[in-house]
Amino acid sequence: MTSPVVPLGRVLLAFALLGAGVVNLGQVRGVLPAAQGWLALAVGTGELVAAVVVLRGGPGRRGARDALATAAIGLLAGVSVLGVLLAYAPGGHLGAAAAAAAALQLVAAGGVGATVRRAHPAGSARVPAVRRPGPALALLFVGAIAVSTVTTAGLTDTAAGEHAVPHGEHHLPDLPGLEQHHHGG
Repeated sequence: MTSPVVPLGRVLLAFALLGAGVVNLGQVRGVLPAAQGWLALAVGTGELVAAVVVLRGGPGRRGARDALATAAIGLLAGVSVLGVLLAYAPGGHLGAAAAAAAALQLVAAGGVGATVRRAHPAGSARVPAVRRPGPALALLFVGAIAVSTVTTAGLTDTAAGEHAVPHGEHHLPDLPGLEQHHHGG
């Protein structure tokens, strides 16, 4: 039994949705009583679900896909703006997390638009399909690095990021028979 092949654009879109969802959920603990926290909780959960739906392929009918894509673009753009506006509200926090979530949501909205445009090539530039694994793997690598960089920067601004142990200050437990290795000075 073989797994279905998922188009490269959908995988990259799922990366962006997953990153945005993780950053949004990371914000929740630090800002939850405020409206920004409730928005982050709802949107982050939705983005994680959407990432799975994107990888699975979504609805099969063209009309349903187009309607869902149009709604997704509007929702992603709208919640990115709303998230930044709520960060300015009382109890909100404008920082790297809000900026990272908004940036990843806008990238995801653009990805949805590009995916729909690619599905309806009439009047749009044709994007050649990637047939060799080398370029596809390179694009996946670059996409993963870009999303993980923005996601990590956003997570550093969350409550969990503030309490994380800085690299170089952690060590393995002292176990008998193992040479001791500690980072830092």
